[in-house]
Amino acid sequence: MANVLGIISYNDSNVYVEGLQEERPIAAFNFLGRYRLIDFPISNMTNSGIDEVQIYTTGNIRPLIKHIGSGRQYNVNSKNGDIRLLPTYTKSSRIAPDIEAFSQSLEEIEGNKNEYVVVAPTNMVYICNYNDLVAQHIESGADISILSKKVSGANEQYIGCQILAADKTDVKGIAINDGAKKSALLSLETYVMKKDLLVQAIKDAKATSSMYWLKDIINDYCETKAVKAIPQRGNVYCIYNLESYVNANLDILDASKMKDFAKPSWPIYTRTKDSAPAIYSKTGSAVTSLVSNGAKISGKVVGSVVGRGVVIGKGAIVENCVIMPEVEIADGAILKNVVVDKFAKISKKTDIVSEDDLPVYIGRGEKV
Repeated sequence: MANVLGIISYNDSNVYVEGLQEERPIAAFNFLGRYRLIDFPISNMTNSGIDEVQIYTTGNIRPLIKHIGSGRQYNVNSKNGDIRLLPTYTKSSRIAPDIEAFSQSLEEIEGNKNEYVVVAPTNMVYICNYNDLVAQHIESGADISILSKKVSGANEQYIGCQILAADKTDVKGIAINDGAKKSALLSLETYVMKKDLLVQAIKDAKATSSMYWLKDIINDYCETKAVKAIPQRGNVYCIYNLESYVNANLDILDASKMKDFAKPSWPIYTRTKDSAPAIYSKTGSAVTSLVSNGAKISGKVVGSVVGRGVVIGKGAIVENCVIMPEVEIADGAILKNVVVDKFAKISKKTDIVSEDDLPVYIGRGEKV
């Protein structure tokens, strides 16, 4: 597809992942042992033939600069397109609305040669051919299309996420899920529209309020323009707090779901490193887990994701955990429902056990 500009944006303050988000933007979160969350929207775009991708971000952008680099790993045709990282400048410590980020690059967006634009977030993990999505948008005659997913359990999950009020496919408004209903039409915060309309939306939002996000001006447009919902057929993993981050990692350990991310026809691109395979001692084992290259396992791993270079000692038990790269877990330690950030060392406190819905976070480089 050579007629679409890809834009990857960031989330508002309703999405907050305790601990992890203090160290890096959501786009830079480790996922499934080897990826960063930014890899999924970029891969959807490049696999769909979108060669021009703009990534808007706030906060500590150093992890993204290092991970994305030149963008060569994403299979972009560098002669015709590129992947561009665009930090948002703000005078205050608050998160600047995405409209502010777009406004700072308005000339670049306005001057882009493509007719259409796909705007996607970084906290929604799914597989989608945006070529098909744009085709559905054009066929429907909509001004704006929003990718959506019908979900159950909305009274307990997806709190603070965006949901759509819709009459069949016609979107009447965008709201924040307050848990009032068991089922909801979840917005995947993925929008398709003509580039010129996005430019107009940026200008209208700036003229309306300095606090407006793209979702807010689209919500206003529901009264005057044709805004339609397009259903996402495949699995969706929505990350909006620490529990949902853990659940998203562990849910994909199911073999039927893991297949989505192992299709030769739809690869998930990432920055790769040459490293030795994981090593298991005579006492080491892993069941229903994903163990990355370079790990050394002498204990027992159950239903967990283990990052690169992790060392798990003899007699240690790691269950329902997300262990990020270069972590050391001492002999005999017991971890259950724990997220351990990069370079942390578990040595003194041997038992760290929590409930399924209350995961414990151990910070980057901490010694426990």
